[in-house]
Amino acid sequence: MHILWFRRDLRLSDNESVARATAKAALVLPCFIIDPWFYEQPEVGKARVRFLFESLENLEKNLRSNSSQLYLFEGNSVDILQQLTQQLIQLGHRPKLYFNRDVQVEYGVSRDRAIANFYQQLNLECHIGLNNFLQTDDDRRDKWFDEYYTYVRQSPHLKPIHINTPQLSFNLPLVTFTELKQKYSHFYETKRVYFKGGETQAFSTLNSFLTKRFHGYHWKLSKPWLAQQKATSHLSPHLAFGTISVRTVYQSTKARARELADQPKAEFSLKAFRDRLRWHDSFTQRLYFHPEIAYTNRYPEFDEYYRPDELTSSQQELFHAWCEGLTGFPMVDASMRQLKTMGWMNFRMRAMCATFLTINCGISWHYGARHYMNYLVDGDLAIDNWQWQMQAGITNPLSETFRIYNPNKNIEEKDSDLRFIYHWIPKLLGYSLPEILQGKYIEHGLYPPPILDWSKTRLVNGKIVSDIRKRVRERLLANGGDELENAIAAKTTVEKYFESKDKQYKQFQEKEFLS
Repeated sequence: MHILWFRRDLRLSDNESVARATAKAALVLPCFIIDPWFYEQPEVGKARVRFLFESLENLEKNLRSNSSQLYLFEGNSVDILQQLTQQLIQLGHRPKLYFNRDVQVEYGVSRDRAIANFYQQLNLECHIGLNNFLQTDDDRRDKWFDEYYTYVRQSPHLKPIHINTPQLSFNLPLVTFTELKQKYSHFYETKRVYFKGGETQAFSTLNSFLTKRFHGYHWKLSKPWLAQQKATSHLSPHLAFGTISVRTVYQSTKARARELADQPKAEFSLKAFRDRLRWHDSFTQRLYFHPEIAYTNRYPEFDEYYRPDELTSSQQELFHAWCEGLTGFPMVDASMRQLKTMGWMNFRMRAMCATFLTINCGISWHYGARHYMNYLVDGDLAIDNWQWQMQAGITNPLSETFRIYNPNKNIEEKDSDLRFIYHWIPKLLGYSLPEILQGKYIEHGLYPPPILDWSKTRLVNGKIVSDIRKRVRERLLANGGDELENAIAAKTTVEKYFESKDKQYKQFQEKEFLS
């Protein structure tokens, strides 16, 4: 009996554990465990839990079409799997467990280790596969780039045609999907669902993107209104829950690019998208080797400035205004309101709002990272918390400068027609771009004035962060060692990436492809 344990890989296509567990017509028990740990975390929001439940329901439907079913258990994952294994042994089976590695949180890592040790003690087999590319050998880090592309170009695991699942009864807490919706009805309370879960929906979203929506991706992805209107792929929550594999997306995109080989502009957009797929997986890889970055500063020098301490009364006011989209900075407020409503923002606005909270408001990234994870339907700990540290000025200390986004400048560059701002802040309808930049709306009391002086806080708090970065840089250069090598490698990677992007954009501009 093969136990097929699903986690963040809620799909049948290109799934290593599914392919191996169902081979040779073996008896397979597909299961998912609703572990209370997941939805009791302060960083888990309703949109993400609902997306998970929708994905499970679709997985059950797809399994049913293959003559199988999903056994939905509820309880502590380690306890459930131990009891399930023991009960199968009592029924005369010799279980073998299949699951794909999960590196998102330390709880998951320790949980998987406990399960693997339990199977080893019983002298039972346990196969741990890959959900997407992950390099587990520390000595091969410098080969990550090459090995990543080797992996995404390999033939995907075939989707099973038939899954041989017996009807069994267990003395364990099983849940039906009807009971699931009743018990967790508060996760279904959102008025509108912007991102629907499930493998079927993932493929539909990918196909619509590659059919038409990808055009202009390379410049539309930074425009919040266009991104909201699905100019970006909108696959991020599907990648987070594994309802589709990165390899499937990569190869489908590559195939579409070959079809459009005579359209350089379209091919360039698809290349930019594939670059983002690699960028996505690089964060998972970083978290695997540095799990501490999910909650601690990358460099200890920043512990004196960025701490998850209780906020002062003035900081609480700033944080509340930021969370509710009431800062008096229209681009920040529109983005934060979008986050609360849609559970999503495009990357540029996430970065802008992050620097506003950490640099201008002087509030630790820990608070912002948790707020994002409370609402993001595509919340990915590996990306979210590292990016918060990056926008807070912590990472890449060998560079003498770091970026602080100007909210007003972003209106001019990314929303000059004000469609994004008008949509999320209707009180500003009728004001022109110059009037909004000049703050004319403040005179009429329709919208709150700025909660801080952006230029002043940029200089004061920016200098504090810059000075700490200088101390980190001096220590690394003085001490050398692995930490310096990692910092140099990170700086080189970032510089090479942006140099290549700048060169590519310049070439296209010269050919007037961006007209």
